[in-house]
Amino acid sequence: MPRRALVLVLLLAGCSAAQIPAADPSPSDEAPCRALVEALPRTLDGDEDTGRSEYAAAWGDPRIVLRCGVATPAGYQKTSEMVVVNEISWFAEEQSDGYVFTAVGRSPLVQVYVPDTHQTQVNPLVDLAPAMTQHTEVSGPAGAAP
Repeated sequence: MPRRALVLVLLLAGCSAAQIPAADPSPSDEAPCRALVEALPRTLDGDEDTGRSEYAAAWGDPRIVLRCGVATPAGYQKTSEMVVVNEISWFAEEQSDGYVFTAVGRSPLVQVYVPDTHQTQVNPLVDLAPAMTQHTEVSGPAGAAP
């Protein structure tokens, strides 16, 4: 198993692989994803950093997991309802144990899984906004697929 994949598997231990598959950014997204992960806060919504790879990071237990360089979610449509946090539009998908938020209209695409143990699932998105603004670019209008 490549080192990068092994690190990501270890990072995501305890999270459902069906909900959070490994990120595999395109070559053009690799450098921006590495820069984003390096700039992420060490504490997210009160949870401490629990591990990082080149393209992913996790906080707390159960873990909040951010993945960079993901594909547009299959359920996303241009007319989908969005959650806007600090001028970043997120497509929210409810899971049995939390939410998966994907920042659309930005490049590279970033996805964040927030377990339902967080009373307000969007709070971690507030903490991520500065790094997201600095290390992702607007690639289309809010609510538009990249």
